[in-house]
Amino acid sequence: MIKNILPLLGIFLIFGVGGCNNSSPNKQLINNDTLVEDLSLCRDGVIEYEIKTIRAIGTDTKNKKKIISEVHLKYPQLHSKNSLLSNAVQGYVNAFIEGQLKDNMNAEDTAKAKTITSASKAFIESCKSKIKDAKKGNPEIDQVWYCDIIGNVEMQSGTYFTLRFQYTNYTGGAHGNYGEEYATFDIKTGKKLTWADVLINDKKFMTLAELRFKQVNGLATSKPLSEEDGFSFQNNQFSLSDNFGLTNDGLIMYYQPYQVAPFSFGATKILFKYFEVLDYLNPKLFGEPM
Repeated sequence: MIKNILPLLGIFLIFGVGGCNNSSPNKQLINNDTLVEDLSLCRDGVIEYEIKTIRAIGTDTKNKKKIISEVHLKYPQLHSKNSLLSNAVQGYVNAFIEGQLKDNMNAEDTAKAKTITSASKAFIESCKSKIKDAKKGNPEIDQVWYCDIIGNVEMQSGTYFTLRFQYTNYTGGAHGNYGEEYATFDIKTGKKLTWADVLINDKKFMTLAELRFKQVNGLATSKPLSEEDGFSFQNNQFSLSDNFGLTNDGLIMYYQPYQVAPFSFGATKILFKYFEVLDYLNPKLFGEPM
């Protein structure tokens, strides 16, 4: 089994300028604000892709030099003849980014968010409107409202393709928000992997994952993960996060802030080395027949 894990762990990442044509920045005015789109940094590998950048800026109506809201996005755009993979990845990327932006909009502007670009514009307009309203109660408000989302290819093998998104945002209130999102796709079919695709012994993996969750967070192994102790697992039972991915270093599982505990608890990121969980993983991951 160990030798058969090599196709998964032997990742072929070749970074550099590839055969994609880089386009020059395209600036458009949006009600005196600016949107910059720039396709650049082509990357070769098992799957060729390009990093797309969008930056949208909202300025103060009384001072156009003063930025009050901002969107900064970077995400991969695949150049693959495999339409199953390209469509699945692009659909996931669009849904994730648009969802993050929409979560911080008012209803009127949310309806305008049909694409990543239009969602970026709508986010800026929504922030400007909300900041204007907030200043009626507190004219001293001066913090920039923003959403930063950085996506990249975390891993490529001959079989799997993993994306990782990191995001931070602030749209008023006591604090901003942050997190990471992982997704692994089968290169041949374009299917996004679920735990059912990855695990053959979910009970034993669950036991290990709960133990590791407590260890990472400095909790006693005997400590219950109950509502009384601040956790929000359904029925007070530990559960796996659907936010996971296959990486060069191992299997990563991530719990977002607020997902299972208060914001003050923070995010929880757990790395399982492949040799640790080999007996719990589906042999098909490593090219073996069942």
